[in-house]
Amino acid sequence: MSQADVPSPQSPQRAADRILQHVTLCVARDFRVDPGILTSPRRGGPRVAFARQVAMYLAHVGFALSFASIGRMFGRDRTTVSHACRVVEDRRDENWLDRRLIALEATCRRISEDASSRSVGRPDRIQAGRSR
Repeated sequence: MSQADVPSPQSPQRAADRILQHVTLCVARDFRVDPGILTSPRRGGPRVAFARQVAMYLAHVGFALSFASIGRMFGRDRTTVSHACRVVEDRRDENWLDRRLIALEATCRRISEDASSRSVGRPDRIQAGRSR
């Protein structure tokens, strides 16, 4: 792979991947499931499936990521992401879920911003290793 094929540390795809990783970790922690199971090709039980739908929803609504980029991260089609967003949005009338989603979005945003601020001004590790 040439250097031209490697996305830059500031590329939109890399930023989306980082956001999705943070959202997945936050949701997995909140739902008490393994983060890897959310991106697994298997559906899982109802709790896992709903946790995945919540992660997809938060990535789209909270961070304005496209259905296609979310689908790539989760190994799903963009129409599956669209369905997940509709399912979660339809359940937001439940007060407990609405409060939980607001708290989860705030946590995901804080973690994502903290990670971004730590990496600002630092060279990428791969690039630093090659700068000899």
